[in-house]
Amino acid sequence: MRRPDNIAFGVNDPLPPRLALGLALQQLAFLGALMVIPDIYARASGLPEPGGFLNIASATLLVSALVIVLQVRALRYLGAGYYYPLQTTGAVLPGMYLVASLPGSGLDAVFGMVWVVGLTQIGFSFLILRMRNIFTTEVSGVAVMLIGLGLGALGLQQMFGTSAYSQPLSGASLLAGALALATMVGCNVWAKGLLKLLAPLAGLLMGMALSLLLGLLPEQVQAWQALPWLRLPQLPAFGWRFEAGAIVPYAVTGFALALTSMGTQTIVQRSADADWVRPHLRPLARGVRAEGVAHLFAALVNGLPLAASGGAVSLAAASGSASRYLGYWTAALLLLAALVPKLIGAWLLLPAPVMGALLLYLATFTTLSGLQLIASRMLDNRRVLAVGLGLVVGTGMPVIQPALQKLWPALAYVALSGLAAGVCVTVLMSSVFRLGIRQGTRKRFVLASTTLDDITEFLESQGRLWGARHEPVRRAELVGWQVVEALTSHHLVAGPLSEIEVETGFDEYIFTLIVRYRGGLLPLAKQPPSAEELMASTEAELQMAGYLVSQSAHSARASSNADGLCTLRLTFEN
Repeated sequence: MRRPDNIAFGVNDPLPPRLALGLALQQLAFLGALMVIPDIYARASGLPEPGGFLNIASATLLVSALVIVLQVRALRYLGAGYYYPLQTTGAVLPGMYLVASLPGSGLDAVFGMVWVVGLTQIGFSFLILRMRNIFTTEVSGVAVMLIGLGLGALGLQQMFGTSAYSQPLSGASLLAGALALATMVGCNVWAKGLLKLLAPLAGLLMGMALSLLLGLLPEQVQAWQALPWLRLPQLPAFGWRFEAGAIVPYAVTGFALALTSMGTQTIVQRSADADWVRPHLRPLARGVRAEGVAHLFAALVNGLPLAASGGAVSLAAASGSASRYLGYWTAALLLLAALVPKLIGAWLLLPAPVMGALLLYLATFTTLSGLQLIASRMLDNRRVLAVGLGLVVGTGMPVIQPALQKLWPALAYVALSGLAAGVCVTVLMSSVFRLGIRQGTRKRFVLASTTLDDITEFLESQGRLWGARHEPVRRAELVGWQVVEALTSHHLVAGPLSEIEVETGFDEYIFTLIVRYRGGLLPLAKQPPSAEELMASTEAELQMAGYLVSQSAHSARASSNADGLCTLRLTFEN
C-alpha cells in the first residue's frame, strides 16, 4: 500500500498527540452536528426534555465509539482495519415511525428491534465476497459520487435554510456560513503545517465565533446553559420487546445501510492507497459485519441505527490523515461526550449555515473522487447507461420518492436514500447488460494486411465491453503489436495466408491475450541478448523480440503441439 501525495499520515502511521487531538475534535464537531436527529425523534415521540433526548444521544454515542474501535482494531473476522465512523441519519426515522405506529407497539419495540438491522448487515456481509463481478469499480464510483453529491445537496440545504433540520435563512447566518467556507478554502490552499491539516476546524471556529458576535444563537445558548456537566445515562431507556411487524422495515433499513457502508469504505480505501484500482472486498465485508455487531449493541442500549459517514471519512482525507489511530482518539472523545451533556448540547449550538459550509467543502473532494473512479474504466454504451441511470436516479430521489408514495402510500415508511437507490439501479442495469456478453472473444487476422489500428480497435472494443482499466488494455495493444511484428519479420507463421487467431478474456482482475497460429514458436527469453549478439545474428533479434514480449506482460507462456499449433498466452493485471 503506497501513501498518496495528499495524505501525510498513512493507515498504520501513528499521529502526533497534538495533531491527533485537533483532528479528533474536528471529527467530533462534524459527527456531533447530526445530534439534531435524536433531538428530532425525542420531540416527535413526546419524550420529556432534556432527559429523553440525552438518553438516546448518550446511547447512540456509545454505539458510535464502539464501532470505531471495532473497525480500527480489525480482528480476524470483524473490522475493516481503516478509520471510518458512523453517524446518525434521518433515513432511519421513517422506519422507526412505522414501528411506533403498529398496534400495541411502543418505544421498547422501536429500539429493541434494532437488532434486525444488525443481523441484516451481518448476513449481507457474507455475500459481499461473491459480488466481485457486481460491485465493480464503476459501481464504486457511482456510490462515491452520490455520497459527494448528497453531501453537497445537504450542505446547500443547511446553508440556505431549506432543510427540515436547518434554521431560517438570514443575511447574518449566510455571512457566517460564507466566512466558514472561505476560511476552510483559504487554509487548505495557502496555509502550511498544522493549520492546513486543521482547515475544517478553523472554518467551523470562525463561523461559530461570528455567529455568537452577531447574536444568532440566544435561545440555543440559554438551553445549553441549563444542561448539567455530568450525567450517567439511563441505559436502556425503554427496554426491549419483540415486534414481528418491525422485521421488514428494519431489514430494508439494514440493507440500505450496508450499501452506504460499501460506498463509504470505497472512499476510505481509495484515499489511503495511491495504487488502489478496485474495492478490496474482504476488509469491506469485515467492516459491514462490524457495523452489524454495533447495531446489536445499539438494540441492547437503545441507541439509534447509524450510517457509515462518508463526510467524516472525506474530512479526515481532506486533512491529510488516513491513520486508523485517529479512531482511538475520536472514540475516546465520543465516550466522554456520552457522559457530558454540555458537550452533547454544544453540538446543537453549531449554526446550520456553518455546518453547510463544511459539507460543501467536503463534497468537492468526494464528488471528484467518484468521478475519477468512473473515468478510470473503459465504458461502452451499456456501462454508460448503467452508470448514467444510477446517477440520475440517485440524485433524483427527492423527486422520485414523493411521486411513488402517492402511488403506494406504504412507501412513506421506507426512506431509500439516493445512494442506495442509485447503486441498486446501477447494479441491476449492469447485471442485465451482462447478458449476452462473452468473457472470451476470438478474431482472425491476416498478417500481411494487419495494422496497429486493427489490433488497437479490436482490443479497445473488448476493453469497453468488459469495463477494463485503460492501462492493461493499452499494454495489451502494444504487446499484441510486438507479437505481430515479430511473427511477420521472422516468418514464423506457416501457410499461404499467414493467419493468426487472437483471443481475449477478462475476469475483472486479469486481462488475457491469447495468440494462436501454425508455424515456429516465438521464444520467450528470460534474458536479453548482448549488443554483440544482436549485431552478429538474426536469431538474437528474435530472442530480443521474445524478451520484450515476456517483460511487457504480467505473465507470458508459449507452447506448441505435435500438429505445429503454437499458442502464446499473455496476461495483464487489471
